[in-house]
Amino acid sequence: MTVTDWVFLAIALVTLFSAYRVVTTHKIMHAALWLGLTFVGVAGIFLLLGADFLAAAQVLVYVGAITTIIIFGIMLSSVEDLRGESFDNVWKRLSSRLTSSRRGIWPLLAAVGLAAAMVIVVSRGQWPASPHAPALDTPRLLGEALFTRFVIPFEAASIVLLVALIGAIALALKEERTE
Repeated sequence: MTVTDWVFLAIALVTLFSAYRVVTTHKIMHAALWLGLTFVGVAGIFLLLGADFLAAAQVLVYVGAITTIIIFGIMLSSVEDLRGESFDNVWKRLSSRLTSSRRGIWPLLAAVGLAAAMVIVVSRGQWPASPHAPALDTPRLLGEALFTRFVIPFEAASIVLLVALIGAIALALKEERTE
């Protein structure tokens, strides 16, 4: 195995562990921070694959914007909505996490299944012989694809996001009026 393989393995394991912790942690603020680490790991994998533009977009959009919005949403929520259950005994908490289907078994099975699928795809894939292929103009190619072949799905996604934003504002205003 080369150094790149070891780096990929390390980043993949950190990303998988942090994604697992997103769904298994009891505190929502910790889940948001684990999610930020998961996004950083995905950006690292993009860098290893030579997709520098996607790595930069991942860091700017997901790590920077989405994680910040989630953390602000948590900070602006009431304490009663955010309070997680607490256990006095550490062993009792650990055993309940591992035996709980929502917080232990199902996320672990999903992670193992996804890892197995990734190993199968990587081992059976036809990969180029040279890991150092000539650099492509990734932003230009992505822009051309986005605004020529995929312009309708791109605009449909923007409309869906706009409708979701308007719906979130309407729900927040409705909640504010009832209080």
